[in-house]
Amino acid sequence: MELNELMFDMFNLECKLFIKMDSYRLIEQKCSKKCLTSDERKLLHSEIHDSFERLIKTIKEVCPSLTDEDITFCCLEKSGLGNLIIGHCMGDVNNQPVNQRKYRIKKKMKEADCEFLYDMIFNSHS
Repeated sequence: MELNELMFDMFNLECKLFIKMDSYRLIEQKCSKKCLTSDERKLLHSEIHDSFERLIKTIKEVCPSLTDEDITFCCLEKSGLGNLIIGHCMGDVNNQPVNQRKYRIKKKMKEADCEFLYDMIFNSHS
């Protein structure tokens, strides 16, 4: 099995772990209508780091210019959540900041020569 295939499978397993977390249930209950509070975002951030340990480590290694918020965004995207819900998780009330962040992440990953990782996160879902 190729390394990229192993990474893809591992990241998909991390997604399955994340959807079992309390913060994911909170997202399902609340984010279609409104943004998470500051405390809820802290819980989300913590549980994302617990669930996506390997993905986060890989992102930090291959693209160190991404911020913690960028990485959280990548994990939410990999989970298959829509732009509106991701925006509400990040505290944004509309899609424009979500689209801008996605563009900035793509640009940073392209500069770091890790477009394969961008494709793995943004173009294929578990």
